[in-house]
Amino acid sequence: MSAADDRAVTGYCPMGCGRTLFLAAGGYVTCSYIHCPRRDAVADLLDDRETAHIVDFTGDGFTVRHPLRERLDDALMTCGLGEYLVQLAGPPVQPGRYRAHGTGRSWTWQAAS
Repeated sequence: MSAADDRAVTGYCPMGCGRTLFLAAGGYVTCSYIHCPRRDAVADLLDDRETAHIVDFTGDGFTVRHPLRERLDDALMTCGLGEYLVQLAGPPVQPGRYRAHGTGRSWTWQAAS
């Protein structure tokens, strides 16, 4: 077994490079493909501490950033936050960025930066 094999990480580069991940200096998961458009993508994803939905409300609508855990077991496909927001007559809070906590038809909003 080579030193490179010792540092190989099971999984796929989220940028589409394939099974090219390895453990780089400092413990960062990195893509080994030199032409990868974002070799640090996995490290950046793993470094995100946010566990809540982040919702940006504007005068024209909203956007939702789902927590990374919703990629597990396709939970993102059944997340009811977007459906809940679409059914409202207007935004539930003033324009801005918020952390959304809740499920179904019961959500709370906490200002986020």
